[in-house]
Amino acid sequence: MKRAPWHEYFMLLAKMVALRSGCNSRPSGAVIVKDKRILATGYNGPMPGAWHCTDRGPGYCFRREKGIPDIDKYNYCRATHAEANAIAQAARFGISVEGASLYCTLAPCYVCLKLIASAGIKEVYYEYDYGSRDFERDQFWQEAIREAGLRVFKQIKVSPEVLAQLEEILPYPTSRRRLPPTDFLEEFEDGKTYGLSGLEVLLNKLRYQTREELKEITFVLERPSQKERPPEPPPDLFWEETPLKLKDWPLILAERINQDGAFALKGRWEDLFFELFFRREAENLRLTVKFAEVDRASLNIILAWLDHLLYLLRERLALPCKMEIKVRVLTLS
Repeated sequence: MKRAPWHEYFMLLAKMVALRSGCNSRPSGAVIVKDKRILATGYNGPMPGAWHCTDRGPGYCFRREKGIPDIDKYNYCRATHAEANAIAQAARFGISVEGASLYCTLAPCYVCLKLIASAGIKEVYYEYDYGSRDFERDQFWQEAIREAGLRVFKQIKVSPEVLAQLEEILPYPTSRRRLPPTDFLEEFEDGKTYGLSGLEVLLNKLRYQTREELKEITFVLERPSQKERPPEPPPDLFWEETPLKLKDWPLILAERINQDGAFALKGRWEDLFFELFFRREAENLRLTVKFAEVDRASLNIILAWLDHLLYLLRERLALPCKMEIKVRVLTLS
């Protein structure tokens, strides 16, 4: 599912606000926004507590019932426009709309445009042009827009793609599941191999294991992700019996990988020893780490550093890197 762009998102909200409209002719909605936060909403309808034209049936219009022509419609229409109602709502609750943006389903009339400018609203986004049978008046409104001091007066259409997504989520239930459910609790089993996307996923899954230890288990991490150096002190790495300086790790190992393609190292973290095997496989690099016995806390620290090392090697060699972790006994408690 693609996220709706901000302009379309707020226009969709204005369209939904129009569902409360009391007008049978042109139901309209408006939303006032500042810093991507909604300040107020409004729809076209009569004064608070008064009856709506929609209360009299789907085709009823007070002005039309009275036979009033379009030229005098503002003197007989029972509704306050959506933009004016939104501004009035903000004023009622002491909310400043200075510098805000207005999203409305219908371009503002001249009366609302004057109110918008006086309220300090600087941007207007509308879905449909107003348009009427008085073309001279419509032209005058267009010229008045330039006098209103607006930074933006722009038409916004909601894309068919976003409308299709809305159509999908509107029917009940709105938040139906889009992805398959996860296991309530995923338990690792002895003697199995598990492929995981990265280190964070592995460490999180180990945190939720209910067993005290795992035996003869293998994890394969598809890619390194530890860009920054871990905060804990690094393990010691030994080339035969010679310790490697931390700052030399990427350079020495990259040269060795290009030269030999496969080699072994020893590692030590406090009193814990482990083995490392680097192997270039076609256009991939695989690091296999073997532990006889290790506790979860120590494993977290060691793997964080090795993941960081693989990240650096991937950047230096431009090779996809995997890490295979083989543990004879992993203590979780």
